[in-house]
Amino acid sequence: MEQNIIGEPQLSHLLEFLIELGSAADDFVLAGAQAMRFFVNEVRTTRDFDFVLDVIALRETSQSIADVLEKLQYKVVPEASRFQFFKQIPNSLEIMRVEFLAPEKEKRPNNFRVDVQQNIHARACTGAEIVLRESDCKIIRGTLPNGKPAEASLRVICPHALLMLKLFAMDDRYKNIRGPKEAQHDRDEARIHAADIVTIVRSNIQSSDFKRLFLSQFSDEVKLKQRTLDIISNYFVDSNASGILLYAEFLRMQGMAINEDDELKRALREVKLLLPEQDLMKNKIVDKSRSD
Repeated sequence: MEQNIIGEPQLSHLLEFLIELGSAADDFVLAGAQAMRFFVNEVRTTRDFDFVLDVIALRETSQSIADVLEKLQYKVVPEASRFQFFKQIPNSLEIMRVEFLAPEKEKRPNNFRVDVQQNIHARACTGAEIVLRESDCKIIRGTLPNGKPAEASLRVICPHALLMLKLFAMDDRYKNIRGPKEAQHDRDEARIHAADIVTIVRSNIQSSDFKRLFLSQFSDEVKLKQRTLDIISNYFVDSNASGILLYAEFLRMQGMAINEDDELKRALREVKLLLPEQDLMKNKIVDKSRSD
């Protein structure tokens, strides 16, 4: 059933892109909202395809990503300067847009860009090395833009790793680290990330392995694990915490016909289940002291 998860007309062009990349496609991991389609029942609409790249491997390959993009008539998103590309899908109002991310340790000094290949950059991404480890291969099937049947292997981020990326993204956007000019856009993005966090947790928390995989993915990256747990503790500590307020704003903007109070309490309860037992006990103590 995986071939129907990504909708048309984007599916045809994703297949085309992967096939043109050849074996280099093995070094691309799909992340972001498109990846959520593989493990969440109801996903918000997006036309963007975010790929975490194995930069070390791609620097060694003979396949030129820039040549593939040029052949398939992708153009550079002007303000992104060669880490975001798009094309208008023929005979459609739709677009196909791809963005490249890569491990933070590979970035330029004092810059967020990572040099991947000639004329190809990526945006430095905290946790990208974990993503490259925590991914599964999926088979997608459909037709190419010329109508020819096709299938391709696609590496897709695991839900516990995508949750980590979403927590980092929400934290960065909420803090508006890009400055006042981006304040409104960052707030809008923070709301979306908060909602995605709730959605990923809700769709997976019943699995007995999900919390274990989420906590164990960091291996010996202690600082990264602590930052993740701190975000959960700070943004989802109680009904007045920033993550819950962002989610409440999202629900109101979507005009969802639900009991908001019950929904927020449920979201808070589910997200807090990710915390280790000792942190859960701390949260209970904090909750009790505030209620007193």
